[in-house]
Amino acid sequence: MNLIAPTAFKGTLSPLKVAQLLADDGDRVLPMSDGGDGFIECLHCGLGGKIIELTASDPYGRNRSVSVLQLPDGTMAVESALVIGMAGLEKLDPLIAESRGLGELLAQLQSAPRLLIGLGGSATVDGGMGWPSLDLPPTTVFCDVRTDLKDAVAKFAPQKGATTRDLPVLQKRLMGLNLPTGHHTGSAGGLGAKLKSLGAELVDGGTAMMELLDFDKACMPCDVVITGEGRLDRTSLEGKLPIIVAKRARHLGKTVIGHFGSKGKGWEDAMSFFDEVRFENN
Repeated sequence: MNLIAPTAFKGTLSPLKVAQLLADDGDRVLPMSDGGDGFIECLHCGLGGKIIELTASDPYGRNRSVSVLQLPDGTMAVESALVIGMAGLEKLDPLIAESRGLGELLAQLQSAPRLLIGLGGSATVDGGMGWPSLDLPPTTVFCDVRTDLKDAVAKFAPQKGATTRDLPVLQKRLMGLNLPTGHHTGSAGGLGAKLKSLGAELVDGGTAMMELLDFDKACMPCDVVITGEGRLDRTSLEGKLPIIVAKRARHLGKTVIGHFGSKGKGWEDAMSFFDEVRFENN
C-alpha cells in the first residue's frame, strides 16, 4: 500500500485532486499543505469542521468571497492564497498588489479562541502595509519557506511578476517597515514578519501540518510514500513540503517517490531526498 501525500500543483491542481490522480486502488490518500495552496482543503479533509464564507479584498482591492474553516474545537483556519493569492489574477505586479485583504479577513476573526494561518502562495511583497489594527488570539502561522525577510525579495519577487528594475524598489520598501527578521519572516512577501510583530508564532508549515494530521500514523502501514508538487527546484530546499515529507518518510524506513509537474534551476540538489523522481514535463 502506498501513502499519497502531495501538495498542490500551484495554479492548476489542489492537493486533494493531485492525490486522487496519483492514487491507485488500495492506496491511502493524505493531501497536505505547507501553508500555501490547499491549506484549508487539507485541514478540512483530515480534521473535519465547517466552511464559512467571509468577504475581503483581493490584491488589487476588489472584494471577493473567501472560505475559512472552523474546526470542531472552534479554531479558525485561514488560507492566505485564497484572498491574496496569484490564482485567477489577470496580471502580476508586486509594486501595486496589496495584502490588505488578509488583514481585513483576520480582523473578522479576532474573537476566535485560536487561529491557524496558512501563509504561502501570495501575489504580494508588501510586508502587511495598510493592514488594520489587529489584536490576534493565540495564532500559529504555517510558513511554506524559512526565508528571512531580507532575502524575500531576491528569492521570490520574480515569481510574483517583479522585473529586475523592481527588485531594489521592493527591497527598500520592505526593509523600511522595521519588521522583525529571522526564520520564516520572509514568507508571503514579508507577511511572516508582519504576523510575528503581532505576536503570532511562525512554524515550518510542512512539519506542523504533518503533526496535525498525524502523518506518522498514516505512514506506518505503507511501504511507499508518494509526494510532490508543481515544480522541483532550488526553492524546494527552503522548507517546501515534499522535502519535509521525504525526510520524515525515509526516517520511518519508507521508499519515497517524488512526482512533480516540472523541474527548475537547482532541481538536482533537491532530488537526492527521493528514491525516485518523476516529472510530467521536461
